[in-house]
Amino acid sequence: MKSLHEEQPVIIVHTLADCEQGLWQQVFYGIEEEGIPFQLKPITGSDVTDAAYLAAQQSPLLVGMACNREQLVIHYKNLMPASPLFQLSKPLTQPVDVLRSLGNNAARLVKGLPFKPL
Repeated sequence: MKSLHEEQPVIIVHTLADCEQGLWQQVFYGIEEEGIPFQLKPITGSDVTDAAYLAAQQSPLLVGMACNREQLVIHYKNLMPASPLFQLSKPLTQPVDVLRSLGNNAARLVKGLPFKPL
């Protein structure tokens, strides 16, 4: 059993095998801008939504994310597994401000602040 001091309050980000973290770097910057820590955890599997839901279940902050090469999903522990809060596809076609706002919104969910428009 882990003590409270061992469990870090972080947003867990599950990275699937084909997740290129550099594609999603602006999202991670958005989380950091809001002052919320996150932790990347590689996992096996292919369903990004399921992986994001699992991350939310594991996160002490109740917010989880998952990514592969083509998609990033943000999930909240109290939502239905098949109904994530945010989904974004094709990172290379997205403006930088949209990617960064997505990260801001993941952190704002933790903080209980209104979301930024995407």
